[in-house]
Amino acid sequence: MTTIVIDRREGKMVSDNQNTLANVPTPCRKIFRMTHGPNKGTLVGTVGAPGPCFIFMQWYRYHEAHDQAFEERMDDNAILGLDPEDDFWVVLLTPDNKIMIVDRFFCPEEIPTQYHAIGSGGSIALGALDANATPEEALRIACRRDTYTSLMNRPMQVEVL
Repeated sequence: MTTIVIDRREGKMVSDNQNTLANVPTPCRKIFRMTHGPNKGTLVGTVGAPGPCFIFMQWYRYHEAHDQAFEERMDDNAILGLDPEDDFWVVLLTPDNKIMIVDRFFCPEEIPTQYHAIGSGGSIALGALDANATPEEALRIACRRDTYTSLMNRPMQVEVL
């Protein structure tokens, strides 16, 4: 899976670089910045199946809020053809410095804390943040303890609002 660390105090999102497809680790990008549309400037961190994450980003780029028309078509992800193995999560750090979590139903939910972490190494990183680690330190700790979190000999992704 992955680990993404979000810190509102620093307006920062950091992630590892490993994607595991068919049990083969490959490098990939996991944090993206919305460059246009009503959500311009939002940082988007993706966890899980890449295809649905990109579908979400295309949808989110042009929608200010969860709209009724889309909700009516989302009948348990029939539109995406997702099975449970292709599940995904997206974390948003908005320009007004809110942390939002989005699941397969595309319904953003605000996380009212100063920092958060998601993915397979999320609980490890969250514990490190609780012990006053920086977001970068928390990610490095998750890389050491979680099999599915790795920098793959590349610099970690760091994005700031």
